[in-house]
Amino acid sequence: MAKHDAAWKRLFSYPDMVRGLLAGFVLPERTEKPHLATLEPVPANLVSDTLRERVEDRVWRVRYRDRRLDLMVCLEFQSTVDRTMAVRVLEYSTLLYQELLRNRELRQAVQAEPDGKGRPRRVKPNPLPPVLPIVLYHGRRRWWAKEDVAELCGPLGERLAPYQPSQRYLVLDVGRYTGPLPGGRNWMAELVRLARTPDPERVAAELREMSARWPESEYDSLLEAVLTWLGQVHFPIHRIRIDVPELVDVREAITVLQHVAIDWSAKLRAEGQAEVVRRQAARKFGAETAERLAERLAEITDPKRAVEVGEWLLECESGEELLDRVEGLCESSANGEGAPPS
Repeated sequence: MAKHDAAWKRLFSYPDMVRGLLAGFVLPERTEKPHLATLEPVPANLVSDTLRERVEDRVWRVRYRDRRLDLMVCLEFQSTVDRTMAVRVLEYSTLLYQELLRNRELRQAVQAEPDGKGRPRRVKPNPLPPVLPIVLYHGRRRWWAKEDVAELCGPLGERLAPYQPSQRYLVLDVGRYTGPLPGGRNWMAELVRLARTPDPERVAAELREMSARWPESEYDSLLEAVLTWLGQVHFPIHRIRIDVPELVDVREAITVLQHVAIDWSAKLRAEGQAEVVRRQAARKFGAETAERLAERLAEITDPKRAVEVGEWLLECESGEELLDRVEGLCESSANGEGAPPS
C-alpha cells in the first residue's frame, strides 16, 4: 500500500499530469475555464483544531474563471473501494478550510488607512474557495461506493433534509475508463491508455508510441514516474511480477515487457484451464474440495500441468486423492522437477 500511494503521489506532483486530468477528463470542454497556467501545489499536511493529523494525497490550486477566485483540487488515490469515501472527502474539505482560515488567507482584512470618520476601513472578506474532490481509482473491482455523503445518511423529511451535510466527489476509474480520450498530447490520457490493459505486450506497444509523442528530455522525469507506477502499482494489481529497477528506461522497459508477455500469455491459459478444473471438481467432490484445489492450482503456471490435473479429476475416486496428487505436483514444480508419477 505504501508503494502504491508513493507512486500515485509522485505522478500527480507534476503539473503536466494534473493539467491533463483537468483539461482532458474533468472539464474537457473548458466551459468552466480554469486558468491552467496558474496551477500550483498546496501544502497537503492539514492539522485540525483537535490536533488530529490527516494527510490529503495531493492538493492543487488553480485560478478559476476570470475572477480572483481559486479552485482547490483535492486528489485522493485508491486501489480498493472504501464505502465511506464520501465521509473522508467531507473531512478533507473541512480541514482544508480550517487550514486556510488559520493561515489568515480568508480572514477579513483591515486597511491601514482610516475612512472619513477616522475608523479603520474594512475590506470585503474573500469568499471560501470552491473545492473539487477527485478520487482516482485503480483496482480490480468496480467502484461502487456512494459519491455523496448525503447518500450515506438515513432518509429525512423535507423539513430536516436541508440541514444535513452534503459533499460529492468525482471518481475516475482509471482502468475502466471508456469515454473518449482527449486529442493531442495529454499525460493523463497516456496513463489511462496504460491502465486499461494488463497485457505486458500491449503496454510495451503503448510505451513505444508514448515515447515518440514525448521525445523531449524535459519529460524524462515524468516518464520515469510512469514506469515506476507500472512496476509498483499497475502490474502488481494484475498479479504480474516485474522488477521495478528494470523499468527505468523506456527502451529497456519495452524489451523487458516483451519477454514478460510470453510468460503472461501462458499464465492466462493456465488460469483459464484451472477455473474449468475447479468447477468440475466442485460438481464431483463438492465445494470444499474445489476451494482447496483452487488454492493449489494458483501455483501452477504451466497450461499443460493444468490439463493434466483435469485428467486426474476423471481418474481419482475421492477429493483427497486428487488433492494429494496436486500437492505432489506443486512440490515437484517448486523443486524444478517434472510431474510426479500418477
